[in-house]
Amino acid sequence: MIITFKQIAVAVVLVVCGVSMSGVMAQQPPTLRVIRYQGDMTMLLAALPQTYGVTVGVEVDGQPGHLVNISLLDATLPDVMNAIVQSSKKYQWAEADGFVDVCPLAGCNPLLETRINNFNVKDLSPSQAFDQLFNLPEVQANMKAMNLKRRAPDNFPEKMNNSRFSVNLEGVSLRQALSKIARESGIQIWIFRNYPNGFFSISTVER
Repeated sequence: MIITFKQIAVAVVLVVCGVSMSGVMAQQPPTLRVIRYQGDMTMLLAALPQTYGVTVGVEVDGQPGHLVNISLLDATLPDVMNAIVQSSKKYQWAEADGFVDVCPLAGCNPLLETRINNFNVKDLSPSQAFDQLFNLPEVQANMKAMNLKRRAPDNFPEKMNNSRFSVNLEGVSLRQALSKIARESGIQIWIFRNYPNGFFSISTVER
């Protein structure tokens, strides 16, 4: 399910004053000259792919409002991510091969480490690919063993991303498969949300 990203809202203040292109030309990590943000953590994370060229995977609990408050100058991606987790005090982050993962300090959901033997889809939308991924036998078996059930996100989409894409994966984790879908489809961010009583949802943010 796809959630539309409201870039500016009453509770969110984000000021970005230019991207340092000299660093890009010198093959250095891009920086934001000024960033001031107060609002929902996932909304800020949804803005990172366009700026830093990364794909973001986020695992959060089902409670509304994961608020952060950051103010940075000449911020690289690690600067922004460190500020986010320091502000939230509930999350950790890691980055590898252009993928940024965010999950709770208390521990990531082990379902996301499910090994995917083979996943080959053609000409599907992101939501269709998510559905097929979570219907794989190995994922269903682990959901049953962990007493987990998938449900719809609380926020319903204003519009669905109907872009079509194909992907062929072997021997990756469920987390890696979600990130590959996000990257290949162009949505660039996925959100795994944990709810009470063993329920979870998978969604994204359309920017």
